Amino acid sequence: MIFLIIAVNLSITLLNIYIALRILQLRGLISRITAILINYEKYFSVLLKSAPEVINQGQTNIYHVRQRYQLLQRRTIQVRQLIWLINQSWQIWRKI
Repeated sequence: MIFLIIAVNLSITLLNIYIALRILQLRGLISRITAILINYEKYFSVLLKSAPEVINQGQTNIYHVRQRYQLLQRRTIQVRQLIWLINQSWQIWRKI
C-alpha cells in the first residue's frame, strides 16, 4: 500500500514538474511575442507620425493635377474649335 501512495505522489510530482516546465516555455514564448509586438508598435508609431503630412501633401498634389487637367481640357476644346473654324474657312474659301 505504501508503494502505491509513493508511486501516486511521484507521478503527481512528475506531472507538476512537466506542467511547470511547459509553463516556463510558454512564458518565454509570450515574452518573445511581446517584444516583437512592442517593436512593431514602435515602428508603426514612427511611420504613422508623418502620415497626416503625407496625406495633406497628396491631397494638395491631387488638387493641382485636377486644376491642370481642367485647364488642358479647356485648351483642347479651344484647339478643336480653332481647327473646326480653320476647316470651315478652308471649305468656304475653296467654294469661292
